[in-house]
Amino acid sequence: MKNTGMQWVAVLSLLLGVSFTASADDDNEPNWNLMLMGNEPQICSSMNQDACSSKDWIQANDMRTARLFNLSDVRRKEAMRRAIWPRERDEIRDRLTLVLEEMADYFGYGVVPEYRFVDRLRSRAYLDLLSEITEAEYNRLLDSLEMPRLKGLNEEVNLAETKGSSANLLREFVAMAAANSGNEEPLILVVTASARDSFRDIELYQQAFAAAGAQVKWLPVDATLNRAQREGLCESLDSLRRSTTGNYDRARVYPNFHRQQQAFCTNKDAWKELVAEADALFINDGNQSLTRQTFFLRDDEPTELLVGIHAAMRAGELVVGGAGAGAVAMSSGTMVTSGNSREAMKGGSHARRPAAIGCEIDGTCPRGLGTDSLTYHAMGGLGLYPYGVIDTEVSERGRQARMLRLAADTATPLAMGIDRDTALFMNTDSGQFAVRGSGGVIMLESSQGNENMVAGNFHFLRHKSSGRISHSGVSDILLAEQSRYRPESTTTRFLGDTGVYDNLQRLCEGRPQVQLLQEDFSLLMQRTDDTEFKPTQGRCQVTNATIGVAWQPEEQR
Repeated sequence: MKNTGMQWVAVLSLLLGVSFTASADDDNEPNWNLMLMGNEPQICSSMNQDACSSKDWIQANDMRTARLFNLSDVRRKEAMRRAIWPRERDEIRDRLTLVLEEMADYFGYGVVPEYRFVDRLRSRAYLDLLSEITEAEYNRLLDSLEMPRLKGLNEEVNLAETKGSSANLLREFVAMAAANSGNEEPLILVVTASARDSFRDIELYQQAFAAAGAQVKWLPVDATLNRAQREGLCESLDSLRRSTTGNYDRARVYPNFHRQQQAFCTNKDAWKELVAEADALFINDGNQSLTRQTFFLRDDEPTELLVGIHAAMRAGELVVGGAGAGAVAMSSGTMVTSGNSREAMKGGSHARRPAAIGCEIDGTCPRGLGTDSLTYHAMGGLGLYPYGVIDTEVSERGRQARMLRLAADTATPLAMGIDRDTALFMNTDSGQFAVRGSGGVIMLESSQGNENMVAGNFHFLRHKSSGRISHSGVSDILLAEQSRYRPESTTTRFLGDTGVYDNLQRLCEGRPQVQLLQEDFSLLMQRTDDTEFKPTQGRCQVTNATIGVAWQPEEQR
């Protein structure tokens, strides 16, 4: 590429120029009222055994270990009924009908665990067909074949055997709620509205928070319920789910949760008693657009429930947590809704609804958008985090360029990205924060750019490091000592991969700048006169450095 490292230095110098002097925070930890997690908590359970250090405690005959699918003639016909398949997709429907017949023969017309069914569906024999169906069609198929949970078999959680930091982060959230309320066993309301299927993980969260020392209740709100209440269609919840969240047959699969939500739907004031007695509210991962649809009557009119949550939080009566999409949805300004770094650099950002996954397959993509296009909601999210853009899984999914582009395009002074297995605890009144977990938090300030380039100042903080956020930026950073970390593998690929995270250490080792190249893209990190480091083997911390990404397509070279 034509841009050399020295040319990059000149470019960044022109674009940037904002810095601060790092200093230690107060020794007294404030009362946190907001926790933002970088991903869905990975909790060891009989249904999520990959998150377990040991599986010896799991009793397959006494616990629910998998979703089950029914391949009987009746259930297959229900899954392929014309009423739920668009006529223009008849060819795909007919081919799937034959596949299900073949799979029924293969499995002996029996009840099949999810992992066996999915493995077979993704085998070489059906790969061509699978590549031609959209995510919505795939979910429709699985929803329609899913069996209700067998009575007496429940998902069991084991926090003690959970790998990583998720269990400790949930415990810290419970402790935060207890400290704020003075209740030894605080009451936590769990909101599962971010998920396409808002019923699926209710039991997991109920058990996980109970094991962490809390009382737990499900707050049965989601985008479908909000729509049903607005339109007076509480008796039609199950059919409304099809067009609102793409769910099918949830009343059949989860009859108890469906009845509970239907009763809640008919009483528009039911939320008041729950919020009044709650000490905390937690929103799950999934899709931030679904989260927003749950709490707004229209694009900019909040529900009474959201107004009540704001009031309780301001009064110091409620603490709030969000994971993944639930964290992204906390933003008060711009809310990112989809996209990756590559398309962000090539196509910029769009204040439009995101394209549906797989829309290229059935020709339903909005004009000018694809599934990887960077989109955002200009009115923001729930407004519980007041200081700018939030993004998640940033180091792992190479989303730094996505953050820079969105912040630059929307003139957002601060963008914060939280890694997996990591959380930011915050007091939204004072702006004080602390990082917890195994990853880190990147904070981008003063992002600027043009059509082919974006750049900003950045800080990367890890476990127990702290500071203060305000509308004018980040200050009072105190970098905590870190244990040694040796990554299993490293890469220089920074678009959709861990290249930035893997090569940050080179700045800490004394290099004035680090440049990474990938395809038609270049990324540059460099020191400034104010840059400070906390070196750690494998992963370091940085304040007051700069980062920039440029795209130079071949025709422009």
